[in-house]
Amino acid sequence: PLITMTSISREERDYLYSPSKWSRRLPSDEVVAVHARKLMEAQTKCHVRRELNVEYAGPGSQTLDIYYPDGDRESSDVFIYIHGGYWQFMGTEHSGFMALPFNAHGIIVAAVGYDLAPKATMTLIVGQCRQACVYLRLKFPKSRLFVCGHSAGAHLAACLLATDWSHYGLGGFPFSGAILLSGIYDLTPIQQTYVNDALQLTDEEVMTFSPIKTVKQLSALPTHFSVLLAIGEQESPEFKRQMAEYRKELQPLDLSCSLHELMGDDHFSLTEQMESDNSALNKLILDAMNSSPRL
Repeated sequence: PLITMTSISREERDYLYSPSKWSRRLPSDEVVAVHARKLMEAQTKCHVRRELNVEYAGPGSQTLDIYYPDGDRESSDVFIYIHGGYWQFMGTEHSGFMALPFNAHGIIVAAVGYDLAPKATMTLIVGQCRQACVYLRLKFPKSRLFVCGHSAGAHLAACLLATDWSHYGLGGFPFSGAILLSGIYDLTPIQQTYVNDALQLTDEEVMTFSPIKTVKQLSALPTHFSVLLAIGEQESPEFKRQMAEYRKELQPLDLSCSLHELMGDDHFSLTEQMESDNSALNKLILDAMNSSPRL
């Protein structure tokens, strides 16, 4: 059953939804800063052809960055990455860290930016991510698009799967696969934690933007669509529970859904390894992308 968390204290709820508390490699007050620094340092090594600060919804809008492989073709796969940070931290400067290894495999990387809470509501943030994907679908009409998100970004990516894209002028579903890393799939407990101090989720937003509550809207997914769920071993039991519950909801659908727990990884090292071409997570992602049919 989905957790209400009303029977435990606010302190206990906050602990369960504080990923830094569950990492064993660094003190909790250091691991987030080290994580952000590692991602930015990896991104500075990406001396590739790129378009930065692309305003995806017109002048003055939020931006995305695009990293191109050598000799890219019109039909190159596009890996769309949506960053985490509990919808209130991080940005595109932390989102291109996997460009080098993915570009080496001929894949275009697009790192999506969005406004952050408390300035932005969840409704606005999800809407911006949808606009970014419409922009990328139109920019790369012959490419397969794969959407990936980490933590809050995995929540946003899952929201994109439950979107009616006809409302955005697209003739069909834009993605060929999804990679969801240590995500939040039910916002109900989040509404009862410190995270909501900035987010100020409404009850309507919790219902509308909880992927676990909108699985029925995934009926429009194309045949053979694949969802890769991954999480670190050193992760909060709440994150593991949410992933398992989401997978359970997906199972009746006609799609391929795999779940992976990466031993030795925590919430943050899970994505840090993506800067390395031979990492376990990159192998899983590339295998999933390569096995997705070209329709």
